[in-house]
Amino acid sequence: MSSSYRLSSWTEVARPHEDVAAGVLDMGTYAANLSGVFRGRKGISPVYADAGRFYQATYLTEKMRELLTDVVSVLAGGTGSHVLQLRTPFGGGKTHSLVALLHLVRNRAASLVACPELKDIADPGDVRVAVLSGEELDALTPMTATGIETHTLWGEFAAQLGRYELVKQHDLAGAAPGGDVLRQVIGDSPTLILLDEVLIYVEKAMVVSKGESNAGRQAMLFLQSLTEVVSAQPNAAMVYSLQASVGEAVGAEGLLSDLDKLVARVDAKREPVAGDEVLRVVQRRLFAELGDETVHQEVARSYSDLLRKQLLATAETGDARREADAAADSLEGRILAAYPFHPELLDLMYHRWGSLVSYQRTRGALQFLAAVVHALWRSGAQSPLVGPGDVDFSDESTRGAFFSQVGERERYASVLASDVTSDGAGCATVDRTLGADSPMLAQLRIGTRVASAIMLYSFGAREGEDRGVLETDLVRSVLVPGLTRNVVVSALHDLREEELYLHYTGRRYRFEPTPNLTKLVRDEGTKLSSKEVLAEVRGDLEKQLQGNKGVALWPEAPGGIADERPFFTVAYLHPDWSEDRDPQAKFIEQVGKGSPRRYRNGLALVLPDKGQFDLARHAVRLRLAAETLLAKARQYNFGPEQIEELREKAGNARRDGSAAISAAYSTVTIPTRSRAGDTPYVLESADLRTMLAAGRALHERVVEALSQRVFSSITPAKLVALAGLGPDRKAVTCGDLVDWFYSYYDFTKLWGKKAIASAIAKAVSESELGYVVGVIREDAEIAPRDARQVRFGDRLSADEIDLSDDAAILWRDYAQKYVQAAAEPTAQQPESRAEARPQPTPSAQPAKPQGGTQGGGGPAAGVQSDVVRVADVRATIERSGVFNLNRALSWLRGEVGPVRIEISIHAEGKFDRGSFRNGFLEPLEEATEDLDINTQ
Repeated sequence: MSSSYRLSSWTEVARPHEDVAAGVLDMGTYAANLSGVFRGRKGISPVYADAGRFYQATYLTEKMRELLTDVVSVLAGGTGSHVLQLRTPFGGGKTHSLVALLHLVRNRAASLVACPELKDIADPGDVRVAVLSGEELDALTPMTATGIETHTLWGEFAAQLGRYELVKQHDLAGAAPGGDVLRQVIGDSPTLILLDEVLIYVEKAMVVSKGESNAGRQAMLFLQSLTEVVSAQPNAAMVYSLQASVGEAVGAEGLLSDLDKLVARVDAKREPVAGDEVLRVVQRRLFAELGDETVHQEVARSYSDLLRKQLLATAETGDARREADAAADSLEGRILAAYPFHPELLDLMYHRWGSLVSYQRTRGALQFLAAVVHALWRSGAQSPLVGPGDVDFSDESTRGAFFSQVGERERYASVLASDVTSDGAGCATVDRTLGADSPMLAQLRIGTRVASAIMLYSFGAREGEDRGVLETDLVRSVLVPGLTRNVVVSALHDLREEELYLHYTGRRYRFEPTPNLTKLVRDEGTKLSSKEVLAEVRGDLEKQLQGNKGVALWPEAPGGIADERPFFTVAYLHPDWSEDRDPQAKFIEQVGKGSPRRYRNGLALVLPDKGQFDLARHAVRLRLAAETLLAKARQYNFGPEQIEELREKAGNARRDGSAAISAAYSTVTIPTRSRAGDTPYVLESADLRTMLAAGRALHERVVEALSQRVFSSITPAKLVALAGLGPDRKAVTCGDLVDWFYSYYDFTKLWGKKAIASAIAKAVSESELGYVVGVIREDAEIAPRDARQVRFGDRLSADEIDLSDDAAILWRDYAQKYVQAAAEPTAQQPESRAEARPQPTPSAQPAKPQGGTQGGGGPAAGVQSDVVRVADVRATIERSGVFNLNRALSWLRGEVGPVRIEISIHAEGKFDRGSFRNGFLEPLEEATEDLDINTQ
């Protein structure tokens, strides 16, 4: 069992605060409202209104303790900065810190009970408090909460301190009072002035005219005077908050700068929450109990060990290994500080979402995390920590809080539904695929886990970075003990194929509100029929096989493999072929019903691999779809980046398809003579998958696989033995000999007839047999038509050997007799039935041409003869005359002299492509290279 099962779930260890567990998730619950707490306004959450509960839910950071200590010390007459500014990048609890000061000076006893750490802070006694909230006040709406109608910041300030009469005229006139007046308002007793979000008030007041000035400018004069007065008052302190950055103060940069300068000293600017303290702040606010610390340690150690293992696996240097250990140790410490949250979840909110205008800093983080915790608590989540991959986007409150913080609800709601939360989402498909054989992976829902994390990382970015998440960061954020990096990477790969809106750009993953090209390619691919795709696969396969003779591609039936002429054929069977439906024996033994195959010793069958053909179909479908979209680039308004991605997809699909087609045949079989004798042949097979395929074409591997069974040459001795020449068989026509080689399993299998021609030529030159062009047949006897044409002991080339029925090989003794007879014109011809045939008279039979005779071997000079010296013939021949044309050409072939034939053939019909090539085109290709063929 994996370690993830042994680790306790956070829901079994920690307990959320009652409001979180109950699902009280409105923003008011997590937004400290300073003026509401100050006035005791109804509807303020008890966790903020009650001093005891407030401090119970507050993590007292080091900087917040310093702030409380310094302010209360000044109120008690001590030294220090009288005017302090709160300004933090994360929002860091500015308002929260102001509420903490308010409760401490107004209800010290309850505060100390809830937070004993405050007991050493000075006690200033009774403190008067004035609270001015820029979110509550405005220059056009009078305030009456004190029982006095006030119109300005100084009027409200004096009314709260009970000294409105001192500034009444200033309030009604809208003119800021001077320092002396403010000094009287404050007096000598301890006074705490808290100003929250004053920039908001000043910015609104800038549009309200006051004579030649405006309310905003008067408010700035008041704040400047107030700062100067408080700085000089022994028991007075003022703390004010500002927006964290120019980004938060859009359009009011000048005002932000002016307010920032109200305090000049660096130590007067405070950040109540810094660094990893935010982990503790969130933790304390959302959880009433964190449970057994030994469980925290066990969980932290398990995650740390997992990270260390992942990093060390790729660490190649000592420095890299030390960095891996340091990162793992750091993670362990951060998990202990943030439990039950995974630090990566809080980091992405801090560093990424913090750059969003819509993000409401601490209160927004608290609301979102409260919704996440509530949903997981209610469902009894089993994960040891709450990390980016654990966020349950199927929960409506979680989705609502998420969009409240990141914005983009209208653009991304459909994306979230389509790719993350719906039953048909791509991540759900990945869940089922990866979890099919593993209960643990099924429980972790890897696809949904990874997709949820990517959704969180799709908003905001670290400074200087693009939106989205790198693979390394994503893997680190979703790993849990028992889950490996390889599984996460596999899920990522699958998600890129399945998700509709997931984009991978610049090595970063992110969701976008526009469908990615994967979806468009997939949709375009579904428009292609299986027939169209298969035709394209065939075309690609034809290109791979191009230039190879003797190939039959995808014969639908045995008749699709030509049997008209003797040559060796490699038949690549159809991708959908099956042994049950079309046994191999049928292709080998038959041409059609009742028609046995003649040249069965010249056939090999290559059997398809259905899995590879499925891959080829898929790749071809993707390629065609990508190419179609590229052709429609203007219609879809694709940008350069999308066009480049489409080209990459088309190129990858082309390579994948080519590789799949090259591996689409797994076995080649060939019939060989059965040694048992009970059947005429047995099928021998060779596995193409065991052969090295790198850089070699499919047909090359098939030829190599058959290299021990099919040969490119044969020895003269073997040919003579197979021909069976001797006293009982003195001659065999070359046509018969070729037929025997390709018909009978006893004969050597040869790739081409040229091997037979080469063996005959060599055997003749070695006087192993004779050869003649031009024979006559009488009964069972074969004899030369002209003894002068017999070759025996002559040097011949393979190109000079005619392998037709009008040429023959002769038993050596039989050939010698004809050669001798031709050399002695007066001698008798060899005994045979040919003797009955009238022979030419000696005067009309020229001797065998010798060196120095006239070219062409014509009659000797001085011999009178009726001859045709040149013949030019033009003829138009229909189908019925083809046989007689063959007779004429056969006669011409046996005569001496140069012959050049130019032909123009026009044929119409429905010819099987394989049969057409094997029976018609290949003989022409063998006859000449000067060939121009057009087919439709």
